[in-house]
Amino acid sequence: MLFPHITSRRLAFRPASSRHHAELIRTMLRTGIENVSPAARSKNRDLAKCDAAFLVTRRSGGDLLGFSTLHGLDPAGHVSAGVYLDPQRARLGVGSEAIYLTINYAFAMFGVDKVIAQTTEATFGSVGLNSEQNAATGVLRDYLYFRGRHWDLHTFQTERSEWERHVDGALGDVLGPGLSWRADPNLPSAARPPAMNHNGI
Repeated sequence: MLFPHITSRRLAFRPASSRHHAELIRTMLRTGIENVSPAARSKNRDLAKCDAAFLVTRRSGGDLLGFSTLHGLDPAGHVSAGVYLDPQRARLGVGSEAIYLTINYAFAMFGVDKVIAQTTEATFGSVGLNSEQNAATGVLRDYLYFRGRHWDLHTFQTERSEWERHVDGALGDVLGPGLSWRADPNLPSAARPPAMNHNGI
């Protein structure tokens, strides 16, 4: 079992609602993840229609860094994830941390087999990717036009079985010392299963 963590070493997710929609659109446009036309703004990422929507905040201080969404939950066992962080506010690898929390929340809360995300090269640096070495399962060439140029749209997916192996390995320190992706951090430490090391032990 996975626990739906909403905090990590540096981040805290707080519930987002439709009153945050305008800030979400501004953040999306600043990130370069998506092209949002004025006509599509009212329906593109309606936070009230998301399966889960969070404000991504800095754990120390509460500064708003961006948004995390899960949307498009379907009977085939898929859900789409979006992480939209303001590049001026979110630095030093917090993008990866937000993505890990989002993916884990999807698998912990929903009976899905696959989490799907799409992005452009404009955001690769914030999550440790580059154009030559990425694990995209599909690329639509010149699919979006913004910032005066065409951008490829890269699709990524994570399957539940892959995530289950991943959380028992190299992700142990994302949550903080001694915490497990499989345990409620609010339980007394004696009641929690031990966190596994990078070798899954």
